[in-house]
Amino acid sequence: MTALPAPAEAGARLPTSIFSFAAFEAVAERLEAVLDTETDALKKNRPCDMNEICQRKRQSLLELSRFLPRLATSEEREGARSRLGTLSVKLEYNRQAIDVQLRAVREISDIIASSMREAESDGTYSFMTGRP
Repeated sequence: MTALPAPAEAGARLPTSIFSFAAFEAVAERLEAVLDTETDALKKNRPCDMNEICQRKRQSLLELSRFLPRLATSEEREGARSRLGTLSVKLEYNRQAIDVQLRAVREISDIIASSMREAESDGTYSFMTGRP
């Protein structure tokens, strides 16, 4: 299983002075590492702890949402905007990898459901289901 970056301490309260662009950057880096780990695992069909990954993503997104309003200078806000652009690209790659997996699961479940219907049917009734 692929190692994930260490999470920030749950519930840790930081003084307002620590809420800086450097802290924002650290959270963004952790989120990128989690996204890269998940995307890589999905693309290479490697096992990973999806509950852990989802928890890390939620925690990082929560931290980012708390840091953004605390960025004081226009330079920090511009740096955050640029960093969020990079994150957006990684999120899109991650979304695409997840989408491929979900389509595969749908196809497999459709095959299984169809096989079960055929096995249970004596031909008297036909039962058709469709998926959008």
